[in-house]
Amino acid sequence: MMRSRIESAPPARRAAYEALYAIFEKDAYANLTLQQMFRRWSWKQEERRFLTELVYGVCRRYNALLWIIGQFSTRPVKKLDPSVRLLLCLGLYQLVYLNAVPDAAAVNETVNTAKKVTHAGGAKFVNAVLRNYLRQKETLRFPSEEKDAVLHDALTYNEPEWLVRRWVGAWGREKAQAVFAALNEIAPTDIRCNTLKTTREALMQQLCEMGAKPKAIPFAEEGIALGESMPFFRSAMLRDGLAYVQNRASMVPVQILAPKRGERVLDMCAAPGSKTTQIAAMMQDEGHIDAWDLYPHKIRLIEENCRRLGIRSVRGEARDASTLKQEAKERYDRVLLDAPCSGLGVLGRKTEMRWRRKEQDLAEFPVLQKKLLRCAAEYVKPGGRLVYSTCTLEWEENEAVVEAFLKEHPGFQLMPFSLPGIEGETGMCTLWPDVHHSDGFFAACLTRRTL
Repeated sequence: MMRSRIESAPPARRAAYEALYAIFEKDAYANLTLQQMFRRWSWKQEERRFLTELVYGVCRRYNALLWIIGQFSTRPVKKLDPSVRLLLCLGLYQLVYLNAVPDAAAVNETVNTAKKVTHAGGAKFVNAVLRNYLRQKETLRFPSEEKDAVLHDALTYNEPEWLVRRWVGAWGREKAQAVFAALNEIAPTDIRCNTLKTTREALMQQLCEMGAKPKAIPFAEEGIALGESMPFFRSAMLRDGLAYVQNRASMVPVQILAPKRGERVLDMCAAPGSKTTQIAAMMQDEGHIDAWDLYPHKIRLIEENCRRLGIRSVRGEARDASTLKQEAKERYDRVLLDAPCSGLGVLGRKTEMRWRRKEQDLAEFPVLQKKLLRCAAEYVKPGGRLVYSTCTLEWEENEAVVEAFLKEHPGFQLMPFSLPGIEGETGMCTLWPDVHHSDGFFAACLTRRTL
């Protein structure tokens, strides 16, 4: 009888290098990459934390690390081999930002990893740059605000220079800096109580018994802030569908949609089903919810989430929401369009997006958003409600899209709403990371006039 081979887990630093290579060279997502690693290998808790810190730390500080490399490298940073560049980022992150890691360990372990993943010359170069930094680190200073305000803010707040220019120009430097600072805080973990199985009060009591310090989120009836990190992601309450991990800002559009029992509701861009399942819970799973998304595998993900949460009122369909479905016109009491967007409001949680998104990319989103919103309008019954939302802070993707829509559709009007701590008197609201301690989000509430 053959024994099954158990693959031993690699050292945390080697795993961090592999994760960073996948993220920066293969466009992988940091959170999914780490989840895959944690399913494949078993580390002690302190190693898991160290691995997570290294990966997210390098993603968050990437431009500052590249700038530091440029101060001590004899070769242009852009011409460095990707493996060497990422190894230097990994080593420098430990040296610059992790005081608990001894300098010798940071250098030696990074060089040892370099010997295994690159050639001898690459390992020597990594060693030389890291030691050069240690010899001269006391002289290292970011450019001053007076010398180069944009570069200073880009390095201080870990954002691309084009975004610094854009947001400072849009909101002023003080507001932009406040938003950037908030996006650099460790993203809090929020969960949504599944009210089909329990109450928020009962779930918070369970969390307290697990050692957490939960707090109710005022503007989301089912929302709970977990506070300090805890082993929630391996808890029975998540596995058994008592709760769903969802940022507080993401809960707001459905609160504004306010679906009722027995209604027919459409979620046009639904995957992975966060808002779809929130809609079902608010309707007490009584009614009909259509959940559309472009890809069949994403519809399966919605269906899996529904099964875990005990939801039966949702019907998933793989379809292109930008193409009008004639037979669905004026069929729905409420329609939610959580539109594809630039995602600049979630840079706190999706740190790698800071370095992938380019300013020229932004022009493509309003075109698609306007097309989707035109289709969404066709599905709303007279007297029905349409909520448009994004996870970006860009005026061109938010207010401008809604204003253009209203000019084309006089049969719709903005509808004021009220949520604790959120201003909705105009029918539109923005959740700011620095104000609401959440992702950046936008939502607009529209209603179709009755004939």
